[in-house]
Amino acid sequence: MVLVALVLINLIITQKMESEKHNSLVRELASLFGKNGLNVRAIDSVTTKSPKVVVNSGGVGDGENKIPDIEAYDERNKRIVRGEAKIGNGDIESEHSITQYKLFSSRNSNGVPSLLHIIVPKGNKNHLNDIIVHNVSKEHWKNINLIESNS
Repeated sequence: MVLVALVLINLIITQKMESEKHNSLVRELASLFGKNGLNVRAIDSVTTKSPKVVVNSGGVGDGENKIPDIEAYDERNKRIVRGEAKIGNGDIESEHSITQYKLFSSRNSNGVPSLLHIIVPKGNKNHLNDIIVHNVSKEHWKNINLIESNS
């Protein structure tokens, strides 16, 4: 019984640390969006308005609809910009994440492809690049920007 309690406590602490790490990356990415003149419309679990659901009508990847961490708009280029934060620990290469990469980089609005920015902790950018190269159609690579966190 004590062992089960210790395992559960460890799991809760790990999830809390991962959640804090994810939130920190989301805040960093939102700050970068603002500095680059993007109009941040919504941040999942932070703003009162949630980012819009991206419908997975084509059965891409796991077949499920996805919500980005950040939804923004580039007024100058009339382009939807989405942001995702990945913390590592299996998050970068999960089927859920790969489906997000595919969906968020392939959608168009008024004929203009959306742009996806993905932020990862220091030391994970090359791994993320490998996952993108092996799982996302080459035609959509230009719609993905990989960012390594400063912290």
